[in-house]
Amino acid sequence: MEAMTPQEIKKLLQKYYDLPAMIADEQELLEELKKEEGAVSVASPSLSGMPQPKGSTSDPVARAAEHEDKRPEREMDACRRRIAHYREERAFCTVALATLGRAQRRILELAYLGPKDPQKRRTWVRRPYWKEIAAEVGYSESQTYTIARQALQELSDLSPQEVFEWGSL
Repeated sequence: MEAMTPQEIKKLLQKYYDLPAMIADEQELLEELKKEEGAVSVASPSLSGMPQPKGSTSDPVARAAEHEDKRPEREMDACRRRIAHYREERAFCTVALATLGRAQRRILELAYLGPKDPQKRRTWVRRPYWKEIAAEVGYSESQTYTIARQALQELSDLSPQEVFEWGSL
């Protein structure tokens, strides 16, 4: 993972709670592609009686294997890369958020992460105003904004570091 700007950290935090569903969707697509790859489509045999071009085989299965489409393989590779990327983002967020103090984390949760509940996330159309966040955490509006800005900078400074998930080792 490359170093991220505070703005990129904000965008990452906004999708943090959605990452498990995004990973699950990609894994489901990967399974479908694996099934598709396993299915062999056999071309119909030539019944015209005309000679086949030089170097071609009359066996339809062999012809299908010769001209096999590499699309599912490329799509599976792209799926695997997206899954790895989403897992890396999730692992980074989990570790990085754990480095913050309680107030910093709560402010970022209110400002950028949004509700954990998927039903509530669908109806969450805007982040609260700084005034609302400040009232929730008990700081002034300017203090709340400053704490959030500093926390985003701290996470940005952490971003070049690699994070490994224990389950993936």
